[in-house]
Amino acid sequence: MISAKFQNEAIEKAFLNFQSEWKKNDSIEVFTSGSTGEPKNILFPKEKMILSANKTINFFNLRNSINALICLSLETIAGKMMLVRAFVGKWKLNIVEPTANPLNNIDDKIDFVALVPVQLERILLESPEKLRKINTIIVGGAPVSNFLINLLKENEMTVFQTFGMTETVSHIAIRKIGMQTDNFYETVDGVKVSALNGNLMIHYPEMFEEPLQTKDQVNIISSTKFKWLGRSDFMINSGGVKLNPEKIEQKLVELIPFPFFICGLNDENLGQKLALVIENNSNYTPEKERLKGFLDKYETPKVFITVKEIVRTKSGKMNRIKTIEKINEDDWKTIV
Repeated sequence: MISAKFQNEAIEKAFLNFQSEWKKNDSIEVFTSGSTGEPKNILFPKEKMILSANKTINFFNLRNSINALICLSLETIAGKMMLVRAFVGKWKLNIVEPTANPLNNIDDKIDFVALVPVQLERILLESPEKLRKINTIIVGGAPVSNFLINLLKENEMTVFQTFGMTETVSHIAIRKIGMQTDNFYETVDGVKVSALNGNLMIHYPEMFEEPLQTKDQVNIISSTKFKWLGRSDFMINSGGVKLNPEKIEQKLVELIPFPFFICGLNDENLGQKLALVIENNSNYTPEKERLKGFLDKYETPKVFITVKEIVRTKSGKMNRIKTIEKINEDDWKTIV
């Protein structure tokens, strides 16, 4: 069907399995990431996946026979959609393991690649010269930090951050980050947006009959532009003050040298107590005064918790719920 080379036999097997499924079936089974709850399976008609693939191909003008690198798991919707785009666009593929720096052993010409933020950050730190040779880079699957945007600026690069979810098959909106950073996402052709109680509503009649209600908090700029604020199901109510953990995390990303997230833990007086969860095996202790230098009055965490490893999904997203479930009250440490 297309020209492809594989890093190992396991990847080739996964590719052939999907290719066979694609030829035989009218629908493809995919699973949600599970980052905000239990993963669920969805059957997508192939014509919906082709529709989405064509929107990406047209938006980025990805002509036939381009060279694309796939470095995402072929079990995820992101990996599967890279294959669908390749089938539709008749691309030449190089498929490798989804490692932190998938460009390590790549010397081939690459026209297009999709990365998750942790991969983009590692490449920028280790081999930015390889990244500069790629014509079009998209990044998605998890929020992008200010630290990563600053790395792009330091390397005088601009990439495209995508917004989407499994339910929309792939991204429905795109913004530039790096040397040119847009504060808003702009939807792809055929997609309109609105908000209900501050949460994003996606109007995509080619994909689904009714508008899709999400739990993404947004500011609507126009019917095709919006600013993403965070997830409403992650919001914390501490003593009647509503706090957006993702907004706080953006402020702390340059201060804390380890993976971390902000969450709310049960508290008799406040309802929820603001907590900082850090992935770290050393004796790192955050200091209240340093945190205050980065945060507003109510945003300073009351406690911190050190975990050996933050639970992640197959696509690399932090699974806050699963991580919190493993935390005992004995692990809480007061920030002083």
